[in-house]
Formats: sequence, structure tokens, C-alpha cells
Amino acid sequence: MVDLELYRIFKIVADEENLTRASEILSISQPAVTKHIHNLENELELKLFDRTKYGMKLTSDGAEIYNQIKDAINILVNVENSIKQNKKLNLGIHTNMPKEIYRAIIAKLKENNASMEVAIEKSPTEDMFSKLEKQEIDAYLSKKQPENVHSEFIKFIKLGFFHDDFFVNSGSQFLEKNVIKEDNEVTIYTLRSISSTSKNLENILKENNCKNVKIKNATFNTIIEEMQNNDIIAYITEEYIKDELENGKIKRLDLKIESPVGEYGIYYNSNNQIKNVKKIFNTIK
Repeated sequence: MVDLELYRIFKIVADEENLTRASEILSISQPAVTKHIHNLENELELKLFDRTKYGMKLTSDGAEIYNQIKDAINILVNVENSIKQNKKLNLGIHTNMPKEIYRAIIAKLKENNASMEVAIEKSPTEDMFSKLEKQEIDAYLSKKQPENVHSEFIKFIKLGFFHDDFFVNSGSQFLEKNVIKEDNEVTIYTLRSISSTSKNLENILKENNCKNVKIKNATFNTIIEEMQNNDIIAYITEEYIKDELENGKIKRLDLKIESPVGEYGIYYNSNNQIKNVKKIFNTIK
């Protein structure tokens, strides 16, 4: 039976003309490389290399064998790499995505794809869409974003729902007031202007003719810090502050306004020909 691994090692030694470099590429010891070459020579009953002061040089028999197998070995290596790549999913996760949500999704992925390795990377939306477009990641788990923040070939698969609402700290003076119905000017903190949360707040204020309200856009961490140190109103995603709501540090501010329900799910690049991300995630919906 043909031992393809011996031929792969033979080709790498021939390409590198150096046992040390070949052993580094193969991640095996130099003596092990030498042994494999001897095994192949014994199997073929041919001398494949001459060891010179300039390195490993193919003999005439070695050169003939090399020319016959090099293209086939390249094809097999590419197939192997493709299979390995298909078994690894590079998943971007929005920095604010709750752990219990993305851990449950990863668990379902592995349940349905036992051999799949999931590598996660956390980053803000702008960075992730850039990586997705360049196919540096395979998928991006996030709250659904406005259409104008990504290219038309970036598609979305809904996996669940998020809820935006108004919140304050537990000792806030605003708990007893409906601030958007008053004449006094008030500032409401929300996520950055490119986010769907910020767009939702803009629409709410416009629909309710809230001319006394100003919007201040900030990162999620900045808003939480402000809520801890100052008496502010925040319009943010409820699922992001689940722990703070449960321990009573943050309270919902009832302004008698119905907020739109948002979606979260997976973004993927429809131009990605290597992995069928749509098929992978449709199995866990």
C-alpha cells in the first residue's frame, strides 16, 4: 500500500533541499525526517538524495520521482487544508453580546457539528464587518444593525430577539417622572449613532415630538460607568444589563412608550465560497 505521507515528506525535503527547514515545516525532528526518507528509499529500492555540503540534492531517480508526484501531492495537501478549514469556524462576537447567548449558540454548533472547532473573536461592529467583508472571519454574532453599515453581500440570519428600553440607576430622581413629557431639557444616553438602538431612540423621540430631549451617543461601557456615578437616563438593550437588573442596581424607567423589538443573529458573507455558513447556522435556529 502506498504511504502518501512518505511522499509528502520526500517532496518537502526536495523543495527545501535542507533537512532542518523540512523538519520545521513538518513539525517533526530532523532524525525522523531522515528515517522517513530512508524508508521511502528502501520501499522503492532507489537512492533519492545525495547529501552535499550545499544540502539535500535529488539524484536522477529522485528527480524523476519528484516530477511524477509533486502535482498530486500539492492537490492532496490542498484538499487536506480545505477539509481542516471547513471544520474550523472563525466566529466574531459583538463586545456586548451576553455570554449565556453566545455560549448556547456555540454549544448547539458543536452538538450539530461534532468535529467543528469554533474560534471566537470579540470586537466592535465596524471592525467585524470589515473582517467579514475581507473573509477574515466566517460569521459575526450581533444585534441586527442598520443596512447602511455593511455591504449588500453581507446577509443576516435571525436567531432571537433583543429589547431596547429606558433605564436609570436605582436611586435616580427620574423614577417618579415622565421626563420626555416635561418642558425641561433632558439628555438621554444611548449607543453609538451607527447602532440600531440609537436609530430606535431617534424614531421614538420623533414620533412623540420630544423636542426637549437631547441624545448623547457613547460606548456601552461608558454609559454603564455614567449610570453608576451620575443620575442619567440611558436607552440601551435590556439583555446587555441582565445582571444589573436582577441585583437591583439598574431600574427600568417607565415612560409609557413602547419600544420596538430588535433582532440578533448571524451575519455572513454570501461571497464566501469556502464555507456554507448559512447552512451551518440554519441547523441551530
